[in-house]
Amino acid sequence: MTAVTTTGELSLGVAKASRARIEEPHLEADELAVVKAELEQVKAQLYGVLEGARVAFSAEDGIVRALAGAEQIDEVAESVLDVLCETFEFDTATFWLLDPENGKLFALAHHRALTRRGRFIESAIRSLQMSLNEGLAGRVFVERKGFVSDDSLSIAHPELAPLLEADGLRSACAFTMVDHDGAPLGVIEMERREPFAPDHAIDSAVRVIGERIGAFIEFGQLHWRYFSLVADLKRDSGERSRQSADAIPLKLAV
Repeated sequence: MTAVTTTGELSLGVAKASRARIEEPHLEADELAVVKAELEQVKAQLYGVLEGARVAFSAEDGIVRALAGAEQIDEVAESVLDVLCETFEFDTATFWLLDPENGKLFALAHHRALTRRGRFIESAIRSLQMSLNEGLAGRVFVERKGFVSDDSLSIAHPELAPLLEADGLRSACAFTMVDHDGAPLGVIEMERREPFAPDHAIDSAVRVIGERIGAFIEFGQLHWRYFSLVADLKRDSGERSRQSADAIPLKLAV
């Protein structure tokens, strides 16, 4: 038996087909919009990575330039902090160096924050003799690992935490400066108000910078030891020469 299509069924089929033709461009447009949004997101992430790499290279270049004009780290420690704060946009930074005589960290240099409590923070830092594993710098020194966090006050030194919190300096980065064997020589600690971007490249950049500064410190120490040894040898040689000149020669028996 042949099925008979009624006028109503035919009209319904035509209406469905028409809706399908109308909805199809809308679906394509929606899919295209989704693809465009994804591409924009990927592009933004790529630009973020490239910008992070640019900042990292800029910081490394600035550090190399600062170190190139000096023999000892105390000559350029403040310049190093200035470069880091400017390129990575930190408000304050401290160059902690290990004192081999007492085994504690002391502030070799400090970049003052332009905040209401900046001078109080600097005064507190310069008066500290930080024990290892104490405060952010002490813990980073012992653990030999970089630290990047938007909530660093919980491990900040007890004397510094209230001052940092009052100025909103919650975001921090700290990294070690190491010698050729990987042994820590000191720590650079930096704080700022702004949180870190998800795609920041600070942690990877400061690792390389820490190695460069550590190599410079080690070279300076070897340089000082070498010239100290040469001076000691010259002094000993001079003393022996004077002793020889003062000696009374033996007279030959007649």
